Parts: sequence; C-alpha cells; structure tokens
Amino acid sequence: MESSALGLPPSESVAGSGGEPARPGYLILGRVLRPHGLHGEVKVAWYAEAWEPFQGIGTVWLGTPGGAREPMGVERGRPQGGAVVLKLAGVETPEAAAALVGREVAIPREAAPPAPDGSFYHYDILGLRVVAGERPLGTVRDILETPAHDVYVVEGPGGEWLLPATRAHIRRLDPAAGLIEIEPWADLVSPSSGGGESPEAL
Repeated sequence: MESSALGLPPSESVAGSGGEPARPGYLILGRVLRPHGLHGEVKVAWYAEAWEPFQGIGTVWLGTPGGAREPMGVERGRPQGGAVVLKLAGVETPEAAAALVGREVAIPREAAPPAPDGSFYHYDILGLRVVAGERPLGTVRDILETPAHDVYVVEGPGGEWLLPATRAHIRRLDPAAGLIEIEPWADLVSPSSGGGESPEAL
C-alpha cells in the first residue's frame, strides 16, 4: 500500500465538494533551477522520484505559483542526479533559459501517466474516507513522507490521528470508491500523543 512513488504537490486546484480537499488541475513536476549548457537547456529540481514515467510528455506548462501558465514543447529531457535537464522549444540560448529560472514546471492532471502498480498519486489519496468495516473513522487531510513509507494524517471526530500507509495497517485502498479500509486491530496514533492509541483507535 505504499504510495510514495509519485508524491507530487498540487497546483491550481479546483474546489472539492462536501468539505473534501480541492483536487488539483495541474501537477507540479518541478522548478527551474538554472540554465544548463550553451544551447538553451534548463536544469529542473524534479519532485517525482523518477523522470522515466514522464519522459513521453510532449508539452509542459511553465508559470509562477498562482499565476498564469504558458505551454512549452519538450524537445528532449534526461535525468541528472536528483534533477532533470530539459530542452524546451523556443529556448535556444543561456540567456533565454535564465529567464525561466524559478518557474514551476507542470502538466494537466489528465495528462499524468498512470501510477505504477501498488502506488498512487498523493492527490488520489487526499480526501479519501477511512473506515473499519462500516465504522467511519475520518478523512485523509495530509500526507507525511518518511524514509520507510508514507503516513496519512486523518481528521476524525476525535481529532487528527496517523495512519501508516502499509499493508500491515491497510486492508484496502480504493480511490475509485473513495475510501481506505483499515485492519480492525491496527494501532492508530495521535500526532500530539507521542505514541499510543488515538481516540479513534479500534
């Protein structure tokens, strides 16, 4: 049930209904760091774990946070360490590349490639209802990334509590159905408790 493979921050959200978190219209893939080389390439801080799922994308949208976005064709790209080097159409010189520094690199949500089996985009997890059988326990409001696995922050009637995104804790994760079903014996921890069971523990 680990969901950390494609944990991308959302951008330009559209409002959800019923108090659910807004769903993003765009996925922010990275941010332009600096020009690279002499031919207009840019080095991008890459937020996804890998470049390969996105290497077939022909267009990205560049813009500032909360501002307008401009579509730009992708001529080529390659990973470089934890970053990605992109050659964008119409950007032919280091000076033109420098003008893009600080811009977010995004794609429309519907253009995102499918997540690998057993993984999910974070925006597919946010807003899911958490249940144990027929008992509602709350809604996923945030996701904490840890070296071992993601941890879901769930807002329930008794306050917030933490749900590790592991098979030991989660019986079923079904974004299409809008819910996460947990194992009935799972130990659930309140963020403020420092350990032990939350008010929602079973």
